[in-house]
Amino acid sequence: MIKFGMALILLLTSGLFAAEEPENLAVIRQAGGRVRAVAGGIEVSFHLGDRQVSADVLSRVADLPNVVTLNLKRTNINNNDLRHISQMHSLKKLHLELTKIDDRAIQYLSGLKKLQYLNLFGTSVSDVGLKELHSNRGLTHLYVWQSKITSEGIAEIQLHLPELKVVAGVDLDTIQIPDPNVPEKKPTSMLKFVASSNLSDAPQSRGGENIEVIFANKTQNTVKIVWIGYDGKPKVYGQIAAGASRTQNSYENNTWLITTLDDKPLGYFVCGPVRALAVISD
Repeated sequence: MIKFGMALILLLTSGLFAAEEPENLAVIRQAGGRVRAVAGGIEVSFHLGDRQVSADVLSRVADLPNVVTLNLKRTNINNNDLRHISQMHSLKKLHLELTKIDDRAIQYLSGLKKLQYLNLFGTSVSDVGLKELHSNRGLTHLYVWQSKITSEGIAEIQLHLPELKVVAGVDLDTIQIPDPNVPEKKPTSMLKFVASSNLSDAPQSRGGENIEVIFANKTQNTVKIVWIGYDGKPKVYGQIAAGASRTQNSYENNTWLITTLDDKPLGYFVCGPVRALAVISD
């Protein structure tokens, strides 16, 4: 409670909130939400709490001024709940991945002209819902992997939004996570290195949220990083020289094998849900 009180004081005195906002902030916090100031506005996240977000809670979020990022990943929201988001005209980044929404929810996003990033991974949204976004001129990044959106729907929206980048699969070489509101920070999580000389010990990758891994090679030798695919097959992604590091696009629950230059396995990492450091040591 002390930490929350201090955070609330800082947010209120920052000028971002009016004096009547403490009640809204308290309701959001009780629902597991986290509110923080970021460059350009505020960020509200529910994906790290109990993920039970009611329509009333979303209405409280919509009442906050200048929300630029909203993360509802894996929450219990439904189509009708998103009507509150339609009022959040400052919103630039919206996470809806792994929720139960479908085409009926997307109508509430068509008026968000500042929206740049939308994640629909693992939802039931199809080409029908995608048509609602054809006039969202600010949209630059759209994630649709494991949704019901087809290549035809992607081609159609890109005719209307030629600058739009659509990620429909697991091309780890090209995927990036844009976040124009938050400066890059050092990872706060560290992946466990599981030493093993057997390729078969490394589990096949599973799907999840798009994240980044920062590999740091603390050994005296150059190593290879190898992605273990969803079919269990290895794919070499690159080399890391002794003492060097590499930032790698990935997904949570993905497995990365570390080998010598002659392909001898040294061990592996399994990604978690957040950006993390993976230290390779002797």
